[in-house]
Amino acid sequence: MSNLSQIYDVDLKLLRCFCTIVEEGSFTAAQSVLNLSQSMLSEYLKSLEIRLGVRLCQRGPKGFKLYHEGEVVYQAAKELFASVENFKQRASNLNDSAGHELIIGVQDHIVDNPRSRIAEAISRLAEYYPNARFKLEVMLGFQMTGHVADGLIHVGIGLTDDHFSQLTFEPLFPETAAIYCGRAHPLFHIRDSDITLQQIESAVYANRGHLEHFHPERIRNAATRGDIGYGAHAHMTLILSGRNIGYLPDHVAQPHVETGRLRVLRQDLTRRVHAIAAVTGPSSSEFKLARRFVDCLIDTHMESIPMTSKLAMVAS
Repeated sequence: MSNLSQIYDVDLKLLRCFCTIVEEGSFTAAQSVLNLSQSMLSEYLKSLEIRLGVRLCQRGPKGFKLYHEGEVVYQAAKELFASVENFKQRASNLNDSAGHELIIGVQDHIVDNPRSRIAEAISRLAEYYPNARFKLEVMLGFQMTGHVADGLIHVGIGLTDDHFSQLTFEPLFPETAAIYCGRAHPLFHIRDSDITLQQIESAVYANRGHLEHFHPERIRNAATRGDIGYGAHAHMTLILSGRNIGYLPDHVAQPHVETGRLRVLRQDLTRRVHAIAAVTGPSSSEFKLARRFVDCLIDTHMESIPMTSKLAMVAS
């Protein structure tokens, strides 16, 4: 029987710890995120289960497994935290002179893109809101869009994703990518003009997991499905190994191209251009600071575009 007739701060703390365990998939992974010992984490979970009157998950030698009750509590906790965040946003809008916190999530390979003007946008927003506090985290793309959709992040910056119809995407700048291979790969030493599309399609291909809707695997069979890399740098490591070919953002690959460790394969066939966008969810629409930050992102990125490109955009 649940003892949770009222919710206290300690209950929120226990719920946040539980959510982290679920999202990380294990106690060990959650330890490093929360900076807590495994015994302390186990004690927190036990206390939460006593408060709720149900067992939430399996743990121990057999590993971590979420029970049905745990899934219900996890989803309810996410809704609770999103509601609290929404309240904080709406309350902060009542007084522009008050301090604000803006939570920003950036997809892992975007911060170091030469076209990125995120730092300039933060600086500009700080001029309007000198008391603002920025909380920025670099994460995988599917994590970023998921957190924005759940209301845990005010503004995300990353690749557009059609899987989230409730999100709004404001294009900021294009990112180019192509298929690359490492020096140990058989295609590395073949002249580009001699490489055929059939050779590329029959080579073992490193899947980008959550990003793979940009390059569907329909033509791949079991023999040509390679390793999976979550995040551009993890993916690049697999390609550098020589085991796979795969897509990489050009700015991520370029330093290794210059040192001879990577090469692009048939740019004329494999080049892709993806839009990097500011991502907001329904809860952010009522948060003035989030709206102003998106405006700053759009302005700073537009200002960095050469005039000839701006004229071409207008003409099109």
